Amino acid sequence: MEIVESLFAAAPTNQDILNLREQLTAKLGLQGESHRTHALRDELHQLKNQGLAEEINKTMALAANFMNEGHTEQGEQLYQTILTLEPDYPPALMALAQHALNEQAHGKAQQLLLRGNDKAQSHRVWQLLLVRAESGLGEYARARQRCLQSYKQTQDTAFLRQLLVIYLKEANWLEASKLAKQCLRDDPERGELHYTYARATFELLKQHHQFTQAKLTDCYQIHLEALPFVSDQQANILNAQLGELDWYTGDIDQAQQRLEGLLAAQPDDHALRFNLAFVYRTQMAWEKFYSANEAGLDCGRRLKYNGDLPRWDLSRPQTDAVLIMPEQGVGDELAYFHNVPMVVERARKVYVGCDPRLEPVLSQAFPSTEVVPISRKDGKDIFVPEHVLADIDSWVAGGSLAGLCYQHFERHLYQQTYITPDVATDAPWISPLAKLQQQGPVFGLCWRSGLAAATRNIHYLVAEELAGWIKSVRQRCPDAQFVNLQYGECGKELSKINKQTGVEVVSLPGLDLKNDFMGTAHAIKQLSGVFTAGTAVHRLTVAVGTPCYVFFAGHKESDIQTPDAMPGNAEYAFSYPPMLKDKQPLLDAMARRMVDDLCP
Repeated sequence: MEIVESLFAAAPTNQDILNLREQLTAKLGLQGESHRTHALRDELHQLKNQGLAEEINKTMALAANFMNEGHTEQGEQLYQTILTLEPDYPPALMALAQHALNEQAHGKAQQLLLRGNDKAQSHRVWQLLLVRAESGLGEYARARQRCLQSYKQTQDTAFLRQLLVIYLKEANWLEASKLAKQCLRDDPERGELHYTYARATFELLKQHHQFTQAKLTDCYQIHLEALPFVSDQQANILNAQLGELDWYTGDIDQAQQRLEGLLAAQPDDHALRFNLAFVYRTQMAWEKFYSANEAGLDCGRRLKYNGDLPRWDLSRPQTDAVLIMPEQGVGDELAYFHNVPMVVERARKVYVGCDPRLEPVLSQAFPSTEVVPISRKDGKDIFVPEHVLADIDSWVAGGSLAGLCYQHFERHLYQQTYITPDVATDAPWISPLAKLQQQGPVFGLCWRSGLAAATRNIHYLVAEELAGWIKSVRQRCPDAQFVNLQYGECGKELSKINKQTGVEVVSLPGLDLKNDFMGTAHAIKQLSGVFTAGTAVHRLTVAVGTPCYVFFAGHKESDIQTPDAMPGNAEYAFSYPPMLKDKQPLLDAMARRMVDDLCP
């Protein structure tokens, strides 16, 4: 005891000596002295903590000022100093995490927040920051679960709004639309909710191809209701979507006015300019169309060469080896590759990139070129062989060739027809076709794309409508025969057409309409004419040179009775108002024209 008292006299505030004195006096039965020592120790501990707290508060305030003034390095150093005094101090960790999120350092933010999670996990802002960090790292499932759990515990709608952000990042348009609509009932003037509801509804409409009058009108109204509540940037996005909706419904002048107005204020918005290309194409304003179409390369919606080589045009040296890049689909490539000879005549070597299914027909059509089959998958870079990249001096997008041809030669197609199909003389479809031809003129039919989607309502026909066209042709030409050119599964539709018309649409044996373009081209070459939607069948028919009668959605003022003469030989386009409910007058006009042109 004497030793402890000597130490206590020398260091009366030392916590270890006070602990030892409290225990020793208690053992000796000096309870009063033990209690007094205990009280002194607690008082000194509180004073120490109070002093530390004051220092931490001063340092936190100073660090926040540094951060607000842009001196982030000094601010971060002060927060780290606090963490050395008080490890895992939640306010300091939260401040550092918030700064990390602002810098898009989501991994660092997550580590800081998880470090102090035991002390601060019940704090709502702490959980919101963790959600942002997880979302930024692409850990959407975990972020969604945290949002839902936190909302269940707190009923704080901030977690629902953060859940909306996650849905937008995931492109989960259905859930985003439903949740935004739910949140708007409780908070009808919050701009971010209006924006999310409008954008998600629009993207959902496109994703599921719900191009019906009711769906388009509903989406349009949601956008108009949102505009008064959103920021300028959000308003620009919604107005661009309104312009696209105008185009879907056929209000072509309104679409042009709206999109050109936006582009005037945002001249570097390549995606907006590319959307205008579709408007100009519908108007057949070709100079504007070809110019706007190039913006698709800049916004990533068309394929381009990524490198330092120049783009090919007619001013390039004839010693160039040129790579023609593929386009977004087989139909586009068939349409634009009429212009390959324009390059061949002006280059040392031409490499033609294309869908692998087109390699046989293009190799036969352009024997002096090297056809390069290039597979494409969404979200992945295309692969161009090394020997091609090593040889080329310049490149050109396949879709850009038509613009060059129009600019220099005042026509869209450099070569009217370019596919001369070559198949074995015993191909299994030759004999059935010959038998049909003995009975009367033979028409090929393709009424939709391979996607069984609701876009049929705007661009394609359903089985009942096709049956109406067949009846109309047979009334005018009783001997007319029909061959199926519809690729993909269509057996049920053909069966329905047969029941409604009593006419068999013949499927040619052994012909793979989806993959065998040489065989399909050969069959088309034998036909009297082709009736088709705007698909790859349309483009293949024009490239072969068989008379082609194509239908597609135009604009509100489209004349369904009179076809437009198109660039191809014997290519006629019948356009109609996109929301046309009864297409029979259109089908009758097409039947009448085809019979007049093609039946003896």
